[in-house]
Amino acid sequence: MNTTAKTIQMLLYDGDLSGVMYIEDTSWQIGAMFSSPRQSIDDLIEKADCKRYGVYLLLSDEQVYVGQARDLERRTRQHLTDKGWWNHIILMTTKDDSFNASDIDYLESKLIEKAKDVGTAYVDNLKNGNPQKVTAFREVVLGRYLEEALFLLKLIGVYVFEPIRRKRTTPPLPEGNLSVSDFVKTALINLLAAGYVFSDEQLKLYGSVEGSKEYTHRALPILWLLKEGETREDVKKKIRQRYWKDVFSSGTQRFLMFSQWFKDGTNYGAHKDDFIRWYGTL
Repeated sequence: MNTTAKTIQMLLYDGDLSGVMYIEDTSWQIGAMFSSPRQSIDDLIEKADCKRYGVYLLLSDEQVYVGQARDLERRTRQHLTDKGWWNHIILMTTKDDSFNASDIDYLESKLIEKAKDVGTAYVDNLKNGNPQKVTAFREVVLGRYLEEALFLLKLIGVYVFEPIRRKRTTPPLPEGNLSVSDFVKTALINLLAAGYVFSDEQLKLYGSVEGSKEYTHRALPILWLLKEGETREDVKKKIRQRYWKDVFSSGTQRFLMFSQWFKDGTNYGAHKDDFIRWYGTL
């Protein structure tokens, strides 16, 4: 098998992989990648030349946002206030600031598309990026840039563009000719009976409208989180018939489950696939 050797260089400003990091390799040519925890953004901006065109990732354990900017420093600071959920950031740019607006539009769109296709993390992008306007020749160059960037992301432990490989703790989905409603409820009961506990990040994500609307297509959380001592009757006027009467528990959190996966206007049953996609993120 023919292989091409490469040299990867990683500058760990804080002396470990959890701090501010600069990465490049010989196969990437002009490419440059920076990684930083949220609390070290000032250090990142001080050490890296961020006033460049590029694309970036905002990351948490369950979620990713893909963005692009003509000035990565300005956009990075902006997201400290307009998005509170992320705890890590990756910047992807060039050593010579040779990207243009069409380049970063293309890269952003491709990364959003790939993240949504694999479904490893919830993608916090409402749109799929700007229209792609690059020549066939430039598309080849950017494709190679993207290929190497994805390799380096795996190297530093970022797997949002890879199919889920972690050990699954979720039981198989129900079999048999069940109605969509019975299918969803049985899947949830089996999940909780198997000892699955939603993480705080998952509860925050799927207990919100933003974290749910990709799957429910409605402005309603998948999980309606109940406060201590609160019952379904206490919130009945708010939720009406969109949640089952059952109160489910995961760890110390009690919640109601969105019930209308089966109802989509005249397209009956369309939401079963949405539930399966959501289940696959657990």
